[in-house]
Amino acid sequence: MWTTRTTWSASGPGASLPAVSTLKIQERFSLDAPPELVWEHLVDSARTVDCLPGAEITGQEDERTYLGAMKVKVGAVTVSYRGKLTFEEIDADRRYVRMVGKGREKTGSGSVTMTMEGRVLALDDGGSEVTVDSEVRLTGKIVRFGRGMIESISAEVFKEFRVRFAAKLSQEGQGSAAQSEETATADDGDAAGGALNLLPLLFRAFRSWLLRLFGRG
Repeated sequence: MWTTRTTWSASGPGASLPAVSTLKIQERFSLDAPPELVWEHLVDSARTVDCLPGAEITGQEDERTYLGAMKVKVGAVTVSYRGKLTFEEIDADRRYVRMVGKGREKTGSGSVTMTMEGRVLALDDGGSEVTVDSEVRLTGKIVRFGRGMIESISAEVFKEFRVRFAAKLSQEGQGSAAQSEETATADDGDAAGGALNLLPLLFRAFRSWLLRLFGRG
C-alpha cells in the first residue's frame, strides 16, 4: 500500500515564482518485513541515505549528526547541495524518529530545510507500515518549477526512496516490497554518488498531470 498527500504554501513577491516555498508531505507504505528490521534500517543513516538517489553521507560530526551532499540534475544543469542531517529524537520503544536536515547550494543562494518524523508500525500479517510526515522549505531556482510540478516530483522521489528501501531489505534476504510489481527505477539517479536526474521524474510527473487533467488518473 502506498499513499501520499502534499500541501503547499509560498511567500515572496509573486505567487507563480515565490521566494520561499514550503511543502508538507505525508507518506504511508507497507513492507513485507518485520517492524524490528525495518526500524533498524530506518535509523541507520548510511542505509537510509543510500536509498535516496543523488544523496550521500560525506562525514560525521557526532553520533547523531551527519554531513552530506546531494546533486539534482535537470538536463545539462546540476545543482549541488551540502548540509547536515541530525537525528534529533530516536525512540526505539515507539519506533519513532525525528530528523532535521539543512543544506545550501554549493554555488548559489538556494537552500533546503527538512523536518521529518517517521514511525514503524506492526501489521497483523507480520509485516510493517511506515508513516512519514515531512515539512520541506525551499528557496532558490528549484521553486521556479511551481507548485504542481514540485508536488509531483516530491511524490516521485519518495516513491523511488520507498522502492529502493524495500529492495535493500530484499537484497539482504530479510524482506521484500509489499507491492512487488513495482521495481526500482535506478536510472533516475546516476550511479552511486551521482546526481538525481529530474528529467525522467519530470516526464512522469507531467504524464500524471495530463492523466488527472483528462480524468484518467
